[in-house]
Amino acid sequence: MAAIVEAIGVISGVLGILQFGIDNFPKQDSVDSTVRVTVGLDTKGGLNNAGGDLPDIRLFNEAGEFIGMKVDPGKVEDGGFKDVKINHNGDTTQQPTYALFSANKDAICVAYVSITLPNSDHYSWVGDWGHQCGGSWYYSHVYIGSTNVAPDCFWIDGNNDQPQTGFQVHWPEFFNPQGNDLPSDPKEQADKIDYFCNQGPPFKMYDYADTKDPRGITFWTINNKRSEDSSLEERGTAVAYGPAKEAGSAKFRRDQPRYPRANNGTANPHANRLVMSNKAQHTADGLCTSETSYGPDFVNVADGKFCRMSDKTQWPVCDGAKIVDNCFNKDTMKLIVNGVSARDTPYTNVLDWTD
Repeated sequence: MAAIVEAIGVISGVLGILQFGIDNFPKQDSVDSTVRVTVGLDTKGGLNNAGGDLPDIRLFNEAGEFIGMKVDPGKVEDGGFKDVKINHNGDTTQQPTYALFSANKDAICVAYVSITLPNSDHYSWVGDWGHQCGGSWYYSHVYIGSTNVAPDCFWIDGNNDQPQTGFQVHWPEFFNPQGNDLPSDPKEQADKIDYFCNQGPPFKMYDYADTKDPRGITFWTINNKRSEDSSLEERGTAVAYGPAKEAGSAKFRRDQPRYPRANNGTANPHANRLVMSNKAQHTADGLCTSETSYGPDFVNVADGKFCRMSDKTQWPVCDGAKIVDNCFNKDTMKLIVNGVSARDTPYTNVLDWTD
């Protein structure tokens, strides 16, 4: 593949092309695949516990056949990445076109993942899709290398501190050949986004309520027709499973004590945090109108809007003239409601993301 790999992303419901330089991918191995997991940045007043346990990763070929897996691959620090090598069974060099990411005990917020195959092919996927398709998310403040694009990050967790326990990706569907244009018609765009979110094989999230430890994928069945000879509606799907975690990791037992996150699932770790931004892609409206966003209170000082995340209510920023009540005062960092501060205590952590 070329030195620049184009991936299909989505921002505020609009499809776009994201460029990944070769440095965004792990090094090639002759018989194994390597996956890079990059997570959101933990900062004062911003994301909390975005780093944590790397997910178990299972790989499958285009026919849904299991190729290999890596369980308990260790930790990843917030704002950083970790490369995970997955050994292919029998040293096969088959293409692992499907990947399944199953969360462990300490949640992470995934900004993007990328893979290098044994033949040096590269693919990538961004956390914006978790946001777009209804997953728990927040602004990552992590940039795709050598670009000014910072995708949203998507929370996954194995002990129900976050609702999603994992996700699958069909890598080739998010690859955009250079020179290939995405649909510009709004309806065609909406149909394409619906396809990615709801068909199953391209991208699928797994919820704790239904699948506590995902080990299977939904894949396209192969009908031996040329892809252009059959419509998407005619394509069938099936489910394939990889080995259970216990089979691949003797040290893992279900009766081992869990290691809860800092909040133990009881207190809101973001209650005393505030993020300030002036970036167009960071909007209070986007956070407040999303049922699945999760993180600190947020104010965009450029568009003059504040989102109180505890109840997902949106307020204007006070301007000292026409708007002086029922608004957020960015000088005192307080929400004023009916002339009184809505908080008993000030924010203890304020993160300034303004330029």
